[in-house]
Order: sequence, then C-alpha cells, then structure tokens
Amino acid sequence: MSPVTPARALLLVTSGITCLATAAGALVGLILDGTLAALILGLSIGAGTALGSFFVRRRATAAYERARTAVMARGYAEGIAQYVLLIVSNYEAAVFPRTGPHGVTPEERAARRRDAYKIAAEEEVPHRVREAAADVLAALDGGDHERSVAAQTALIIAVDEHTKQRMPLPPGR
Repeated sequence: MSPVTPARALLLVTSGITCLATAAGALVGLILDGTLAALILGLSIGAGTALGSFFVRRRATAAYERARTAVMARGYAEGIAQYVLLIVSNYEAAVFPRTGPHGVTPEERAARRRDAYKIAAEEEVPHRVREAAADVLAALDGGDHERSVAAQTALIIAVDEHTKQRMPLPPGR
C-alpha cells in the first residue's frame, strides 16, 4: 500500500463524500419517484459533488503547499540558528579548554574557528543571531573570557527569541 500523503488523504476523503452523496441522491430519488428519478438524481448529485470536490482539492492542495513551504523555511532558519549557537560554543570550548592550555591543539582550534566563521556568515542565518554570533567570535578572537561569556549569553537569548517568535502561516485562500 502506498503511503498516505496529504494529497492522497484529501482524494480519499472527497471520493468518499462523492460516493455518499451519489448514494443519498439515488435513495432520495427512489423514495420520491422510483427508479428513473433515483438514476437521474443520483447521477446529477454525484456529478455535482465530484466537480465540487475537484475544485476544493485543487485549492486545498495549493494552500497546503504554500503553508508547507513557509513552515519548511521557518524550520530551516530555526535549525541554522541553533547550529550557529552549537558551532560557536564548540569554538569557545577550543579557545578556553577546561582541560588546560594544552587540551586543544592549534590545528583543532583553527579548524573550529574556521567552521564557526563559515556557519555564522551563512546567508540564511537570522540577522539578530548573526550579529550576536559576530560579537561572540570577536570576543573569542580577543581571548576575553568575560566578554565572550556575556556575548554568548546574548547569542543564546537571540536564538531563543528567534525560536519563540510566532510567524503566521500564509492564508489558505
């Protein structure tokens, strides 16, 4: 059995409604006037329902795709903001290692620095997060532990605010 995608689920629901409307029309026609009325009423109500469900499906599918695109973009921006925080924290651990001054090799520190700058400069990173990350990176490059802790706190707050901000989805019509 194929997976149930939103388009397939909508197709199944509208097909079921069309079948039920056709059967209900035929039943009403049979009760009111007999076999010929059942045939005419069932076919006309079924055709009208099928046509209506076709138009509803097109609109609903288009609205679903717009909403899905907006949600995917928002999710990507949230994910990359979280990743900036992670990679900057990783660089901070290389600059101020807890195992002592020889806990991280200069090559590893340089690699973490390069990665942190590369990710923080990505175009998709939200503006406030990028600014806060730049402050942290400048403090880390200067070797100022107190300033880097304060800047990293500001980065955490910027990422948290970006994640918590509510963005309305596009309208369905």
